[in-house]
Amino acid sequence: MHSRVLLCAFAALAIAAPALIVPQAVDAGTYPSNKCAADKLKAASGKCKAAFGAWAKFAAGGGLDTATRDAALGKATTKMGDAWTKAETKAAAKDVDCVDLTLATGDMQTLIDNAVAGVFTDVTGGLNLALSDDAKCASALLKAAGGACASYLKNEAGYINKLAAGKGKRDAGNTKAGTKLADAVNKQLPPTGSCPTTATLSSIDTAVGALAADVTTNVIVSPNVDDTQFTMISPAEYPGIAYGKDTLHPICSLGTPYHYFVKRGSVNKLVVYYQGGGACWDYNTCVFVGTFDKEVDPGSWDNPNNIGTGFGDLTNANNPFKDWNIVFVPYCTGDIHFGDSLPSYGGTPIRHKGWHNARTAEKWAREHFVAPEEIFVTGSSAGAYGAFFNAPLHHDVWPDSKFSILGDAGNGIITPSFLQNEFNQWNFVAHLPTNIPGVAEAITGGVGIPAYTEAVADYYPNTAWGHYTTSYDGGTGGQTGFYNVMLNLHPLVILNWPSWWNASCAWNGVMRSQAIATAAAAPSNYRYYIGTGSRHTMWGDDKVYTDTSGNVPTIVDWINAMRGRTPAWTNVECDSPASCGTLLPGDPQPGTLPTPPFSQSGPDVIITCP
Repeated sequence: MHSRVLLCAFAALAIAAPALIVPQAVDAGTYPSNKCAADKLKAASGKCKAAFGAWAKFAAGGGLDTATRDAALGKATTKMGDAWTKAETKAAAKDVDCVDLTLATGDMQTLIDNAVAGVFTDVTGGLNLALSDDAKCASALLKAAGGACASYLKNEAGYINKLAAGKGKRDAGNTKAGTKLADAVNKQLPPTGSCPTTATLSSIDTAVGALAADVTTNVIVSPNVDDTQFTMISPAEYPGIAYGKDTLHPICSLGTPYHYFVKRGSVNKLVVYYQGGGACWDYNTCVFVGTFDKEVDPGSWDNPNNIGTGFGDLTNANNPFKDWNIVFVPYCTGDIHFGDSLPSYGGTPIRHKGWHNARTAEKWAREHFVAPEEIFVTGSSAGAYGAFFNAPLHHDVWPDSKFSILGDAGNGIITPSFLQNEFNQWNFVAHLPTNIPGVAEAITGGVGIPAYTEAVADYYPNTAWGHYTTSYDGGTGGQTGFYNVMLNLHPLVILNWPSWWNASCAWNGVMRSQAIATAAAAPSNYRYYIGTGSRHTMWGDDKVYTDTSGNVPTIVDWINAMRGRTPAWTNVECDSPASCGTLLPGDPQPGTLPTPPFSQSGPDVIITCP
């Protein structure tokens, strides 16, 4: 994969976790897109009941009065259209586009009308509406169907409006509505009743359930998002983007435009992926050497349409995310997706605005994917930290979704000096969630990410938290490269930058001890995976499907176990120092060998630490 995607950032990070109570989410059920979606579902509920009612009266009258039926359908159409327009206007007044969230009003009306007409056809099969008893039966069945449809959509509206309350009330309401429908239908059909319709309880229930599901999906998962490729979104820096009490100003480090990419899937699940691309904190790293990606180039690997390997290959049947909605968050600010500062390094202003960019992409996501069943937050290198630091904020946005958080090649191995000094250039602490005990203190107190992750994992015990890395994550953009710079903060960082391998053994030792200690402290919802070799990041590499070097499970199997919370989700490490230190094809290595700790051993290049 291209170096823009693979370059590493660092920052403070590690992990740990006990167990806890899921908190009440900020803005849950009150955010304008949630309110708009709920209001639209309520309006669709009314439309569904009215449409079935119109057809029920039509059947009761012997199927003759089409004018009255059509007038009633037209009235229901107008009422729903007015309600949708009102909901969209209210959302727009709060800087939320609810029009793009849902199917257009006319298309939704057609969806409902066609489905209701289909149930009418099913119900009247085998009936002669000229016969009074047959007409009464058809009318009763249609009224029952209309009541169930209205209840299903109304129950969904209540859930969407208050996600933090969970699905319990909705599900109980749906069970009650289903029972009521069954009782009404069975009353008409043999053996209790004598209605000769060819329709069955199953056919009616299935059709009504499918109608409610189609309406819901087209309200909470935007059908307007392209599902064939990623679409680039280009937000303007000014006048800014209103988001709650904040105004976001998305931009790249040197003032070039920011872009992010989105794609709709076929299931109501969401991947939020944070791209890697280095980091910087002074003149040498930000300007002189430039140890980070400074712009989003749509013609490069910054654009996920140009990535077709690993989990980026959405045509691979083994890819668990191939059918998911995806928000791809590029990186161009040198601050691991969470900075909010504008320093000047040697007279060059650098916009550390990663928090603004990440929030801008998240705002779009919450306004197009309102209530995902499952969310996988991840990122590679610098993006691994973006995933870990932004994930708690995502929990507030989608409080009832099932979450998994995975950092790919961003284990948070950092020196205390860097955390206390250089780290502050990004104004990182400004947006840490203050409602989670221990989060801010982990950074301001100098403990770093082991404490940070313990705090967030403790606060969200139902979330799976994990780290992936190779044993000797190498290269100038790899974790050992940045650790080498941190260990040797020379004014001319370029003197240390090329010789990244000097930190390989030191980094490996700290990484392993930190991972093991964290897992011991939080066995319930944190796991680590330490693979063979020195490759930096795995997300876009086909080895996720095949590599078992050192007797490890494939990465895809491990991630599937993580998502499923199965016993197969265990702490993983290649089985011996010899296997862990054996480089795989394409792994980074020094230009000449032997260069300690790298040496040639027959056909293999191996890393041997004291």
